[in-house]
Amino acid sequence: MIISFLQTKLKDTSISRKLYFTIGTMAVLVVIELSTLWFAVNTLSSVRSYVEGEGLWSKAQKDAVYHLRIYASSHDEKDYNAFLDFLKVPLGDKKARLQLQKAHPDLDIVRQGFIEGRNHADDVDGMIKLMRRFHNVYYIKNAFIIWGEAEGKMEQLIPLGKKMHVMITSKTASQSQINTVLEYAESINRKLTKLEDDFSFTLGEGSRWLENIVLKLLLALSLTIGTTSILITISVSRGIEKGLKAIIDGAALIRQGLLGTRVEVYSRDEIGVLAKAFNDMTATLEHKIQELKDVEDSLTREKERAEASEKVKQLFLANVSHEIRTPMNAILGFARLLEESVTDKGLQEYIQIIIKSGDDLLVILNDILDFSRIETGKILFERNPFSLRGTIDSIVTMMEAKAHSKNLELVTVIDSNIPEIIIGDSVRLSQILLNLISNAIKFSDKGDINVSMAGVDENENNIIIEFIVKDDGIGISKEKQSKIFESFEQATTSTIRRFGGTGLGLSIAKQLVEMQDGEIFVKSEPNHGAEFHFRLPFLKNRIKQKKEDVKNKTDETLLPAQSGKGIHVLVVEDNPINQMLIVKVLKKREFEIDVAGNGVIALSKYKKNYYDIILMDLQMPKMDGYETTHNIRKLKGDKKDIPILAMTAHAIKGEKERCIEIGMNDYIPKPFNVNELFEKIFSFVKKEG
Repeated sequence: MIISFLQTKLKDTSISRKLYFTIGTMAVLVVIELSTLWFAVNTLSSVRSYVEGEGLWSKAQKDAVYHLRIYASSHDEKDYNAFLDFLKVPLGDKKARLQLQKAHPDLDIVRQGFIEGRNHADDVDGMIKLMRRFHNVYYIKNAFIIWGEAEGKMEQLIPLGKKMHVMITSKTASQSQINTVLEYAESINRKLTKLEDDFSFTLGEGSRWLENIVLKLLLALSLTIGTTSILITISVSRGIEKGLKAIIDGAALIRQGLLGTRVEVYSRDEIGVLAKAFNDMTATLEHKIQELKDVEDSLTREKERAEASEKVKQLFLANVSHEIRTPMNAILGFARLLEESVTDKGLQEYIQIIIKSGDDLLVILNDILDFSRIETGKILFERNPFSLRGTIDSIVTMMEAKAHSKNLELVTVIDSNIPEIIIGDSVRLSQILLNLISNAIKFSDKGDINVSMAGVDENENNIIIEFIVKDDGIGISKEKQSKIFESFEQATTSTIRRFGGTGLGLSIAKQLVEMQDGEIFVKSEPNHGAEFHFRLPFLKNRIKQKKEDVKNKTDETLLPAQSGKGIHVLVVEDNPINQMLIVKVLKKREFEIDVAGNGVIALSKYKKNYYDIILMDLQMPKMDGYETTHNIRKLKGDKKDIPILAMTAHAIKGEKERCIEIGMNDYIPKPFNVNELFEKIFSFVKKEG
């Protein structure tokens, strides 16, 4: 009767409650096991600490005898003091042991004693707990007895040492008498060695005893957890197996197409609710099958059309790519041959513009002709310093003839607050502007094409520049303005017939802007022209560079006035390429150079050799430039006053001040200006000379 009631009750109990009970039981058992394991680990760690403490005790005692042995022959007072200092370690342990043997020990004294015994502070509390918990265990008690015997023997060394000290300082005893005292100390030392071995052996036996107990306890808990989990799992699974099997069998029949299948509901738990829901589902499923088949057929047809369209697009792009890249390669190849044979500077400038424009156009063509790659956003953007004015001038030079052919003027305005050199992708910027300016010229028959640039927001490292391309052309109606940025779209079909084009330009420009975290929009009215605005973020150039540097004209001229002959320079730099660069630059001026790959090597070389100046990198392995400089400034005599010039790529605000504060004389950023480097070297060497 009761069993039947419990079975019914269990059948109607929700699975979640059954699972919560199972999880709760398992959690309690796991917590017990983890607590036991934690206790065991901490206890074994404390045993390890005692073994390490015995090692320190033993080493200190051996070192004391060693220095007493030296003292017997050297008669040097410092050897006797060393003997006394080493004995402080076992004396500290003795203080802790004696206090622990009391019924109510003063734990502060115990801690102090262990610390004086050179035990690690983090281990002390565990050592105390071990002794207080297991002091009656045979192994621990025996270890304490051996410890006490060893301390008794060790204490005999103190009066022997004092006796030897009196004999040596009074100079009344012969060396043979001193040796007699030493031989007695040596005999004590041998006895101590055996006691120390016994202590370690006893602790080892205790450790193994404890390990066996812990392993047995953990094994018992593991078996308990496993058995309990199996029993609970069997009990719970039997209650839900019947209902799940009915649902599974019903699902198999449904899979065979027998939609009239219904399953029996055995309980009111989640399985019973699931069975009822299953029956409700099958009741409506057959009414939906035909509808789903219709949707599937429709989707299949749409997929086939999309795949066919994609194949056509890919074939078109492949053909156009082949047809355009072939003449483009020829143009660039012959232009470079022509550049090598022409000596007139004006003609060379035109040819260089052709080559640069061709290179930019080749990049643009690669993106246009691989339009699917642009759509997926798989474009890499460069971050190189460039002159915005130089880029705009190149674009104007390319587009000016086309504008003049329609009696249009290209007018550019660059806001004075924009830095001369900025960091970004000049090729992508050119691509966007070329698209917009080309469109402005295409759709204008009168007036000007105005291209303006202004900084709209900036901070220490970044600037956001707004570009505006304005024309007096046919304009765009409001309802068409949102569509012109879509692929293969133009404002009207009449626009295509009148002006031609693929409709890709603005789509590409929009994607390139947005992929660089920018935005683009248009303001226009029909017959009143159009204004295209886009904003792009750029990095400010924190390292000073000339326009010639940005254009790869890096022929730096060296200062002709001074030679570095006779000046010894220590170059501290971990990067092999940077080492090679600095050495080659310095050798041109006949400097005498030594190289150190890190601060440790530099400090060692500087202590052994003479140098006039140190060129110090900041970020290095083992010892960086800051720590190396700090160590040099702590040296004695004139060594601490050598000029140190920091050379680093960390050109951030405050870096120079930090270098000066740490003790360096000056700071030069990488990439460095050769003239500036020599100027600073000569100024410091002159000061020191």
